[in-house]
Parts: sequence; C-alpha cells; structure tokens
Amino acid sequence: MTPTSGFGDDARLKERREFRKVFETGKKTVGRSVILWHRVDADEREPRLGLSVSAKVGNAVRRNRLKRLLRETFRSRRSELRPGAEMVAYPRPACPWKGRADAEADLLDLWRKAGLLR
Repeated sequence: MTPTSGFGDDARLKERREFRKVFETGKKTVGRSVILWHRVDADEREPRLGLSVSAKVGNAVRRNRLKRLLRETFRSRRSELRPGAEMVAYPRPACPWKGRADAEADLLDLWRKAGLLR
C-alpha cells in the first residue's frame, strides 16, 4: 500500500488543536447527508480527514459503520483531493447510507461543491 492510499497517521486529523484550526479558519459546506468543515493548508502535504460522529446518528454499530464508510471513501479517493486539504466530516442524524456507493456519491458531490477536488 502506498502512503497516499492508506488511512494512516499522515491521513488523519487527531489532535484537538487540528480540529479547532479547521473549524475556526475553514469553511463549512452542507450536503444532504454530511456537513463538511474544510480548509486548504499552504503546505503541500497529503489531504487529511477528521471524523466527528454524534450519538444522534444512532447506536455504536451505526456510528462505526458510517465512520468506516467515510474512511474507506476518503482512502480510495484521496489522490483526487487537492494537496493540503484538511477536512472534518460530520454525518447528519438522518444519514441514509446503506453502502459505500451511497457514501462515495455524497462525498464526491460535497467535495466538488467545496472545491476540494483537483
């Protein structure tokens, strides 16, 4: 697996200050199923993703399923995102995704709307 195709430490927003930076200096784009906060860093590093999934979305099984779908879509499409993109995805409580195809379609539309695709 190449560094750009995985979801390792270099692909994640993990620390509170990283999330806060995206929330405070980034923009918010609202989609049908996901709210996305995003910013493009001046550094030319690989795109990074942070996840915030509320208990309002459902039980632990449902929340973990949505996180897996978000991570897998990001991992498979990471090379199509602009360098330096940092984003936090927040699935809405009524998120209807049943599989990866649903997640991928919604996220691609949202990334296009936010101007994060190359």
